[in-house]
Amino acid sequence: MTKIKKALWQSPWTYSEGFLLAFGILLVGFALEFTIDSTNFGTIVFPQNIIVGGVYILLNVLLYFLIKRKSSFKFLSGVPASIGAITALSLLVIVMGIIPQVPIKKDGLVGMLNLNQLTTSIPFLFINFYLLLILGMVIIRKLFPLKWKNWGFICSHLGLWITVFAAGLGSGDLQRLRMDLHENRIEARAYDDFGKFYELPLAIKLNDFKIEEFNPKMAVVENTTGNLYEPTKPSMIMIEDSLECKLHDWKIIVEEFFLTSGRSGDRYYFLSDLGAAPAAKVKVISQQKDTISGWISCGSFNRPHESLKINDEFSLLMTVPEAKKFSSDVRIFTPDGKQRDEVLEVNKSFTVNGWKIYQLSYDEKMGIYSTKSIVEVVKDPWQIYVYIGVFMMMIGSIYMFWRGNKVTISSEQ
Repeated sequence: MTKIKKALWQSPWTYSEGFLLAFGILLVGFALEFTIDSTNFGTIVFPQNIIVGGVYILLNVLLYFLIKRKSSFKFLSGVPASIGAITALSLLVIVMGIIPQVPIKKDGLVGMLNLNQLTTSIPFLFINFYLLLILGMVIIRKLFPLKWKNWGFICSHLGLWITVFAAGLGSGDLQRLRMDLHENRIEARAYDDFGKFYELPLAIKLNDFKIEEFNPKMAVVENTTGNLYEPTKPSMIMIEDSLECKLHDWKIIVEEFFLTSGRSGDRYYFLSDLGAAPAAKVKVISQQKDTISGWISCGSFNRPHESLKINDEFSLLMTVPEAKKFSSDVRIFTPDGKQRDEVLEVNKSFTVNGWKIYQLSYDEKMGIYSTKSIVEVVKDPWQIYVYIGVFMMMIGSIYMFWRGNKVTISSEQ
């Protein structure tokens, strides 16, 4: 019996048409992005996104009534179209994970295709609308006739529809800004990635900035290039008092170590003063038993660093200490006259009047002497709808998993 091969684009459409259609939409989106540059039009923000979303839903309903008895409806509400759209969207998500999503110049292919800001690009918008269309048709197909056993399927797919809709159209309303807080000063302005300042409906006073650091490390560098020498691991060792260790081809003995110090004459002494830097007196012993002794220091914003020359090729130096923990004691003011004291830490945010406040950074040049704290303030009014959609997906998936097991057990009995 001879199997008849279906021609491409001949009804009924299958996976081939599903993938070609999805990636064709992506191709058209990138072509438009390359030629007209979506950044010239700005992003869709409230209330434009509400209007666009409403019109889009009405068009979907109208399209359903036009094609509900045609093969195109069966294709759009079927598995091949869904797999094609999800694969195309997944490809964009992978690109977003590979390419940093930060503003850059438009002189390269990444910038010209807006691959560095995909969530606001034309191809991302197109594939989102296409996926929403397919999800909408799938939901409608399961809704009529309405059956109780389908509620888990409808709930999970409607949750995904809400999540994609809110994440796509709501991206323009997302505000991610930074505030530079200085001790004992009140700040009510924040700035974006382009340095543009915005007035906020809240103000923050930095009462105190606290930071703890790890001990500095020692490392060997090449004298000519300054590059880290690392023929063996570890290439850097944390300095401790009376430490004896092996670093590559040398034995290192730490004879004296100060977390804060100042140089006087030919040595360092403990010093508690603004800008006092870590320093260590070390003895370096080579495999040939040649011994060199001297001081190393990473310096600070007002004191020079100092390294120890081992030979003509290499030197031993001290790295700048890394932050172990930092936090900001702040007082937050709101327009209704209320005040609240909080301690901002990394991964410990607070929400005030719809703004989430995160501890982000500090003045790294000043190190432990920093009196400046950098916080991030984020407002995403669509986030709640994304959470609702994700919750619906979880509930629907759990029900379908439970019902699937129940059906299997019943069939076995």
